[in-house]
Amino acid sequence: MENLQESLSTQKSSPHLWIERLAIFSQADADQCIRSVAFRRGLNVIWAHEPAAGSAYTGIHAAGHGVGKTSLCLLMRFCLGDNAKSVNELREEVCGEFPHGGVGMVVHLANQTFAVFRLFNAYKDGFVANGSNIESLFNDNTSQSFKDFETQLAEVFLSRIHPRIIPETAQVIEWRHILAWMTRDQGSRFKSFFAWREGEGTGLQRSRQDPPIIMRAVLGLMDQQESGLLTDIRALERNLETVQQDTERLQQEPVLIRRRIESELRTWLELPDDLPMHSDDLFKESVEDKVNEARKIAETQLNAADTALDKANEALFKLRAEQQELGRRYQQADDEYQLAKAAHLKDEESVKKINQQRSKLQGLVGPCEHGNILFSECAYIKDEIQKLQAIHLKDHRDQSTLSRSEKEWAARAVAALKSRDALEYPRQKLNNQVSVKEQECRSLKIKRDSVMLTVDRGRRLLGELDRWERLSGSTEEAETIRQLISRREAISSDIDNKRLQVQMLKQKNSYRKKILADIINTLTRELLSEEAFGNFEFQDESRPFQLSVRGGEAYRVLEVLLGDLVCLLDSVNSGSAFPGLLVHDCPREADMSSGLYENFLLLVQKIEQEIFGGEAPFQYIVTTTTPPPASIQCSPYLRVTLDPCTDEGLLFRRRFNISLQSEYLQGI
Repeated sequence: MENLQESLSTQKSSPHLWIERLAIFSQADADQCIRSVAFRRGLNVIWAHEPAAGSAYTGIHAAGHGVGKTSLCLLMRFCLGDNAKSVNELREEVCGEFPHGGVGMVVHLANQTFAVFRLFNAYKDGFVANGSNIESLFNDNTSQSFKDFETQLAEVFLSRIHPRIIPETAQVIEWRHILAWMTRDQGSRFKSFFAWREGEGTGLQRSRQDPPIIMRAVLGLMDQQESGLLTDIRALERNLETVQQDTERLQQEPVLIRRRIESELRTWLELPDDLPMHSDDLFKESVEDKVNEARKIAETQLNAADTALDKANEALFKLRAEQQELGRRYQQADDEYQLAKAAHLKDEESVKKINQQRSKLQGLVGPCEHGNILFSECAYIKDEIQKLQAIHLKDHRDQSTLSRSEKEWAARAVAALKSRDALEYPRQKLNNQVSVKEQECRSLKIKRDSVMLTVDRGRRLLGELDRWERLSGSTEEAETIRQLISRREAISSDIDNKRLQVQMLKQKNSYRKKILADIINTLTRELLSEEAFGNFEFQDESRPFQLSVRGGEAYRVLEVLLGDLVCLLDSVNSGSAFPGLLVHDCPREADMSSGLYENFLLLVQKIEQEIFGGEAPFQYIVTTTTPPPASIQCSPYLRVTLDPCTDEGLLFRRRFNISLQSEYLQGI
C-alpha cells in the first residue's frame, strides 16, 4: 500500500461531493418520515439481507430483490438532478403511493452543506437551503429553488473540467454526463467501463466515442493543445466534406446538364431515344432539326396569333367607345326622367333633388362648349332655372304659372322615359357584344402566350445545349476541378498530420497518466497477487483500465469496479475533476466468486483505514445482496440492512400495489 500512498494526495480531507443523509417522507412534514439513512465518508454498504436457506420464507420474500436497493440509488440520483427515464418512472410510481410525499438529502458540495427536498409530484419541484436540517425546509420561506441548486452543482464541477466541450462535435459537456458515470445504471450490468446507462442513453451524440473523451477531460488527461488539435480536425473534416461535394458536383454537372436538356427536348417533341442530337448529313434528321422545325412553326403561329389579337383588340376598342356614348345618352335620358318625376311628385326628397339641379345650373360659369356662348346668356339654362323655381313648394303666389309648369314637367317625364326605354335594348345588346369580344381577346391572348412559350422553349433549350457544348471540358472548368482536387488533397494531408500529432500527444508519458497507471497496478497486485498487474490505456475506447489476468466475465466486471475505484481515489489529486462520490448499484457479484467480491470490499476498507486513517476524502456507496465480509457487516460501514421478510424491512416499509421495488428484474 506504500506505492498507493505515494500516488495519492493526503492534503485533501473531504470529497468535493458527498451525501450525509437521505430521508423519505410520506408527506412534506417533519413528522412523516418513512425512513432515514445516514451515510459517511468512505465505504457505505447497503445490504439486502436474504433469509437463510430452508427458512419459511419463499418466493419474493426469499430473495434480496425487490426490497429497495435500486430505488435508494435512484432517489440519490433524483436529488442530484438526474432526469433519466428510470428516475422519472420511479418518481411517478412512488407518487401514486405518496402523492404528497418526497425525498430529502443532505449534500456536502465544495465545503458547503445543503439540505435538499424534492417532491414526488412531477408538477412540483423542490427547494434547497443551507445547512443539514431537512425538516426545517418544510417551514422555511427563505429556501432557494432546486433549479438554482442544480445550476450551482453543475458549475462547481464543470468549471474544473477542461475542455468544456467535446472537440469533434462541439457538444457541451454537461453535469448529467458526469452523473451517469459516477452513478452507473444497474441496467448497464457493469459490462464495460463506458457502459454508464442502459437503454435511455446519456444524451451524448456519439455513444461510443464521447464517453472516453469525457473521462479524459474529467481526469485531466486532455491538455489544451490536444483539444485544439481535435477542434481543428473537426473543422478540417467539415471543410473537406464541402470541397468533396463541390468537386463531385463540377465533375457530374456536365453529364447532368446534357442529360436534362436532352430529356426535356425529347419529351417535349416525343422524339425517340435513338434520334441523334445533331447530324451533319442533310438527309438525316436530328433532335436539333426537329426543334428548329417546331420553333419555326410556332413562330408562324405566333405571328398569326399576334395579328388576330390586334384585330380583336381594335374591334373591342370601337365597341367600348360606342358603349360609352350610348351609356352617356341613356344616363342623360334617365336623369331627365328622374328630374321630371321629382317635379311632379313635389315631396320633400323630390324638392331636394330639384333644388340641387337648380343650384347646379345657377353655378355654371364660363362658355358652353356646344353652343359657344356663356352659360349666363343661354336661353335654355335660363328657362330651366325658371321652371325649377316655379315648382318650389314654398312659392304658391302664381297658381296659373305653377299649373302650367306641372303640365310641362309631366310631358317632359313621358318624353324622357320614352327616350330612355328606346335606348335600353341597344345598350344591352352592345354590352353583350363587348363581353363576347373581351372573352375573345382573352382567349387569343392565352393562345398567343402559349405559342410564345413554345418559341421560347425551343430557343432556350437549344441555347443551353450550345452553351454547355462550348463550356463543357473547357480549360476554365478543368482548372477549377484541378484546384478543388488539389485543395482536397491538402486538407486530407493536414488532417492526417494533426491526427498524428494527437496520437503523439496521447503517447506521451504525462504525470497524470503515470499516476493512474500506478494506482490500478497497485490495486491489482493488492487484490490479486504480486504476479498480476494492472495497466491504464486511456486510448482504448472499451477497456481503459486493464488487468493482466484472464478469467471470463468475473474479471471484466472487476476491471470496471477497479477502474471506477481508481478514478474515485484519484479525485484527491489536484489534476482530477472527478466529484469524489461513487455509487455502485449491486455490481455483478454473481459473476464473481464470493471471495473475489469480498476481497474487493475489504480492499476499499483497507485503503480507507491505512491510507486515510478512517477519514476518507471520498465516498463509496455500494448496494449488495451478497453478504459483505464480517468486518463490514457492522458499523460504521453497514449503513442499512433491508430485509424482504417483513414490510418493515423494505425501503418504503410497505409493499406497493404495483411492486415498485422490482429492481428491474430483467436487468439482474
